[in-house]
Amino acid sequence: MTLLRSGAASDVGRRRSVNQDAILTTPTLFVVADGMGGHAAGDIAATMAVRTFEAAGGRLGTEASFSDAISTANAEIYQASIDDPALAGMGTTLVAACLLGGASGDRLVVMNVGDSRAYRFRSGALSQITDDHSMVAEMVRRGELRPEEAEVHQQRHVITRALGLEPEVAADTFGVALREGDRIVLCSDGLTDEVDDEEIALALSTVADPQAAADDLVARANAHGGADNISVVIIDVLMADEAPEEATQAHRVVSAAVAGGATTAAGAPAAATSASDDEGWIARRRRLGIPRTVTFRVLVFIVLVAAVGWGAWAFVRWYAMSSYFVQSTDGQSIVIYQGRPGGVLWFQPQVTTVSTTTTGDVLPSRVKKLEHGVVEPSLAAAEHYIANLADEKRSTTAVQPSTTPTATVPSTQPGASGSGGTFGGTATTRGATVTTSPSAPTATTAG
Repeated sequence: MTLLRSGAASDVGRRRSVNQDAILTTPTLFVVADGMGGHAAGDIAATMAVRTFEAAGGRLGTEASFSDAISTANAEIYQASIDDPALAGMGTTLVAACLLGGASGDRLVVMNVGDSRAYRFRSGALSQITDDHSMVAEMVRRGELRPEEAEVHQQRHVITRALGLEPEVAADTFGVALREGDRIVLCSDGLTDEVDDEEIALALSTVADPQAAADDLVARANAHGGADNISVVIIDVLMADEAPEEATQAHRVVSAAVAGGATTAAGAPAAATSASDDEGWIARRRRLGIPRTVTFRVLVFIVLVAAVGWGAWAFVRWYAMSSYFVQSTDGQSIVIYQGRPGGVLWFQPQVTTVSTTTTGDVLPSRVKKLEHGVVEPSLAAAEHYIANLADEKRSTTAVQPSTTPTATVPSTQPGASGSGGTFGGTATTRGATVTTSPSAPTATTAG
């Protein structure tokens, strides 16, 4: 029996106005479709593909029926683009995973068309399951291009396969062996273009809940620029039908005995030589006088050690995640992280909010501090700090009101009390008011 748990997130990104991605999650079927950017009605093509799989639902019991669903989706999108000229040229990439039953147990089958990807995260290592159907990926596989060159190649987004462009399409199929604790990631290129494999692995190793991990990866892609729509589906394997990848020596001995019908030296069947073969493990230990290795005191000790270990882990986690900090990640975006700058042990900061305020909205003198990270005690305090930065910039650059200059000059008008006298008064000049002051009194001597 295999038991799965999933989480999913999809976002328009920071530069697009329409989300052309579509996702589907059920207990056993998971789909990510990425409507082809730059083509007409990419969002319609992606939605049609997802609805085709949703309609197939419980009928996807075999690999053949899984493949038929992809062919059906391709045919419907292709026909719709022919019937409606407004939809001509629409298409979508697709990656899907389906849990299928079999005689040897459950197995996960992944199919893809285009450059949407599937990964498996196991024991801290991330490995890509699917192969991109793109021009540069095929050049890398042929040895004509190095992987690091492909990452910056001008034609890295030119895909060679997609649903809806041709009457028929070939999907790649991958069988994935599952173990308890595995994580399967389905995503559009909006994630992988912005977040490298190392950072994806970091998020998967530090965020336990699949929904929270999907949200975290979308936030990281937006923090790095969010140039495209971003969709992520994370599938956690809680229980799996596991079989040893390589038989141990004991496994081979037992298998050979069963196959050959092992006998004793006297030629009698080995199963009949001892009545104690059906004896239980505990009863056999008691009969042989083997003392118990797990006593009550041992159990108490184990519980205490586990409690101390758990308490230490909980304290470190509380300390690591009890604060927030504001940081400029790419010289432009301002992001609020929960945690402490640089992380504490294995607890790494998680993206909480990508602020609409950018470094262009704050004073240049504050940008350097933002690059190192500003620690705040709470999310509200971090948001308030960003708001204060923006208010500070606005108040500094506001236009100051002008003042009207005044001046005092001697009056040039004749005195009101007699010839040769002076008086105080006010004269108006261009753009200014001039106030005159009375001069000292003048004495007149009779001739």
